Amino acid sequence: MSDNTNEKKSKSWIVWLILALSLLAIPVGLFSRSEHKSGENEETSAWSMLQKDKIKVIRLDGMIMDQGRESILSLPRGASVAIKNLRKARDDKHVKGVLIRINSPGGTVGASQELNQAVLELRKEKPVFATMGDLAASGGYYVACACDRIYANPGTLTGSIGVIMSGFNLKGLTEKLGVEPKVIKSGPFKDLTSMYRPMSEAERAILQGLIDDSYDQFVTAVAQGRKMGKEAVKKLADGRIYSGRQALKNGLVDKLGSYEDALNDLQNTCKKRYGLKKELKVDDDTSDSILESLLDTSNKVTGFSSASSASMFDEVLPMTMRARFYNQPLWMMP
Repeated sequence: MSDNTNEKKSKSWIVWLILALSLLAIPVGLFSRSEHKSGENEETSAWSMLQKDKIKVIRLDGMIMDQGRESILSLPRGASVAIKNLRKARDDKHVKGVLIRINSPGGTVGASQELNQAVLELRKEKPVFATMGDLAASGGYYVACACDRIYANPGTLTGSIGVIMSGFNLKGLTEKLGVEPKVIKSGPFKDLTSMYRPMSEAERAILQGLIDDSYDQFVTAVAQGRKMGKEAVKKLADGRIYSGRQALKNGLVDKLGSYEDALNDLQNTCKKRYGLKKELKVDDDTSDSILESLLDTSNKVTGFSSASSASMFDEVLPMTMRARFYNQPLWMMP
């Protein structure tokens, strides 16, 4: 009998807790709605008065792809998240300038172009600077060239302006193993990048045309962003990488300097543009979630990783040798 009584008390306590949280959410929701409806009167609202003018730092790390991982154990990643942050910064009246910290070897053409376009849209509203870390090459440079000003460390690796598509021909291996691929297709070029047979001259011509067109788009973006002629860009855009010092000499970056140098210059630019006297707050939220930090600490102590063996191999193998590389029928990487 006592067990039933205790169980009822426990359930009753949970019900009252849910009701209390629901009641608490009502004024918060009303406040948020009134804040949203205020529109033009945002500057005079209570919430707006608590905010301060700031510089937003947006970090672009790793491969640039239109995907992101979002869970309770990790922060969201990927081009779509960066684009969302760029647009939020554009629409936030308290953000007076944006600093994009790039540490990326590149990525897919489409995702790099969307980021480039998001930066150009943001530039119409407020100053946008790029600061390069260890690596800001290929698609990473595609994003950087859209910014008002680019900073690189002397030893930063950048450039690699170009487009690549790669794959394998496993015909000899499959024949030795006795594997016979069977393909049913609607047209002669539907399996254009098949790894089970040699590539025909007609297929190579199609893919080369695709690469050349994407390359021309990349060169055009660099020429517009850096205010250079396309022919001048093409002389630099043969796929090679440059150090930060070489990039400065060739006009691919504006200044040699660290993250702090770029941030200080952006501070001065914003103060001059908006007639401000005080230093702007820097919004650089790079902290990981609590659970991710705890897991990272645990991994260092135990020597084990929570990642699967497949994902660990992915961190070691080149992109074109990773299994997930072929999840898409066609990948072009700037």
